[in-house]
Amino acid sequence: MPQYFIEAHQSGCFYEIWVNGILVFKHYQNTSLMNHAFPINNFISESGLQEVTIKLFPLGEIDGIEYPTLTERTRFTLEIFKRDKATPWEGLDYDVVHNYFAPTTTGEEAGPFAHANEPIYEETFTFNAEVPYELTGWRDSQVMEGQEGIEQEVLDFYEEYADVIQNQDEAKWVKMVKNRERDFLKAVYYNDKEEEGFKKRIAEYYNIFDNEYLEKRRLDKYNLVFSSNGKIVTLKSTEREGFSAFSFILNKDRQGNRSKAISYRYIFLHKPKGSNKLEIIR
Repeated sequence: MPQYFIEAHQSGCFYEIWVNGILVFKHYQNTSLMNHAFPINNFISESGLQEVTIKLFPLGEIDGIEYPTLTERTRFTLEIFKRDKATPWEGLDYDVVHNYFAPTTTGEEAGPFAHANEPIYEETFTFNAEVPYELTGWRDSQVMEGQEGIEQEVLDFYEEYADVIQNQDEAKWVKMVKNRERDFLKAVYYNDKEEEGFKKRIAEYYNIFDNEYLEKRRLDKYNLVFSSNGKIVTLKSTEREGFSAFSFILNKDRQGNRSKAISYRYIFLHKPKGSNKLEIIR
């Protein structure tokens, strides 16, 4: 039961990590993260080569100083490792399958960043994964980039999704996310209802449909972002770095009390082969 994880470390930049066309992690704070390895099986459809894209961004304004571009001090490293879910987790009991560091002028990890003074740096690499499942995913989906009217279709879908949440239409919501959730359960081998990750995911969805207050919000100004060779699309905010353009207001449980909060949710859409309707894929 191999599970794959990514752990990244950065200095002097913000970053995003995309796996097979899906944004899986983003960090837009001027602080380094520790012990934040995150699982990526949900974004691996089948065994073979997997594509990882890293995007590095400048810090912008920090303590009154403007950093409009990446600098020589920019650093970014990433490690992909796997472990067997069927065995107990014991310290460093995992296998490293890929190491990466952003290019430097010296070719050494600690050297000056090779793309200083650029407003963004992007690089894609691959690694090999072996998983005991196969998901249809978006492998055979239509190429939507360039399709006439696709932007309006995406906006209409977001509007419908927001209405479903606001109206607490749980039955319709289940239909909209059914395929995504089925893929998730297959990919992460959830055969234990007491598993903490499983319980947390269920609790998050209960919170949406067990709520005294929900409110639609307007979409942020956005960029229409295509990935996976135009087969996947999402809306990314141009008002808030790294955020989805889609959000809604809900009451969250905070230490036994309900409090109003804004929830930003990325929705990745595709059109399955033979269909002309958008569906949630991740």
